[in-house]
Amino acid sequence: MTRDSDRVVLIAFGGPSSSGKTTVAQTLKVLLPDVTLIHLDDFYLTDSQIPVDEATGYQNWDCAEAIDFEKFKTYIRNIKSGKKQVPVDSIQSNDLKLRLSPAEKKQILERINQNSDKFARKELVFIDGFMLFHNPEIIKLFDIELFFHASFDTLKKRRESRGGYNTVEGFWVDPPDYFANIVWPAFVNSHKYLFIDENVANRLKPEIAKQYNIYDINNDNDSTLFDLVQQSLQFIIDNL
Repeated sequence: MTRDSDRVVLIAFGGPSSSGKTTVAQTLKVLLPDVTLIHLDDFYLTDSQIPVDEATGYQNWDCAEAIDFEKFKTYIRNIKSGKKQVPVDSIQSNDLKLRLSPAEKKQILERINQNSDKFARKELVFIDGFMLFHNPEIIKLFDIELFFHASFDTLKKRRESRGGYNTVEGFWVDPPDYFANIVWPAFVNSHKYLFIDENVANRLKPEIAKQYNIYDINNDNDSTLFDLVQQSLQFIIDNL
C-alpha cells in the first residue's frame, strides 16, 4: 500500500432507494472533519441514454446499466491513489441540514472526539449510492462498507412520498407503481446474491459480509436517524 492509499479511506454507504444511506452520509459529513462526499447518482448516463424497461415502457433509473461505471471506477481509483480529482458537478442538493437534536449532536461529537486518534491523518471519502454492492468488483473498491436496507413496504412508502429527482439533464418524477415495477425488482435481482437463501428479507450471508467486511444496517420504521448514525460511526471507528 502506498502512503496515499493508506491515508485515504473510502467508505461506501450503499443500499436500495430510500434506505437512509444518503441522509446518514450527509449527517456524518457535517459532524466529521474533512470528509469528501461523492454520490453515485452523479455518474448517471444522460437522460436519453437511460435504459427502457420492455415490460412497462418506463425508463429504468435503478439498474446498473443506467450508470457510467467505467467513469466511476476510474474516479474512485484515482482518489484512492491520492490523485487530485476535479469535483463532480452534483445533481444532489448541497443543502446539508443536520436533523439531530442538540443532545444527539453532542453525544455523537463526544464519540468522535474520544476517537480523534483514529481520524488523525486520515482523509475520509464517503461514497453514497444504490448500486455499490451489486457487483464484487465494485465492492472491492472500498475500504469500509455500510449496507442500508429495509422492507418493501417501508421503502415503497418513503419513495412514493418524494416529489422527484434531479437528473443530468432535467427532473424525473416516478410514474405510477414505479417502485413496485422497477425499483424493487431491480434491487432484488442485483442484490439477492448477498442474502441468505437469496431472499432480501433475510440477513446478509455471513460469509459474504465477512469476506467484504460489509456492515448490515436494517432501517425499518422503528429506526431513528440517531441510531443509524451511531451504528455507522461505530463501525467506521472500529475499522479505521
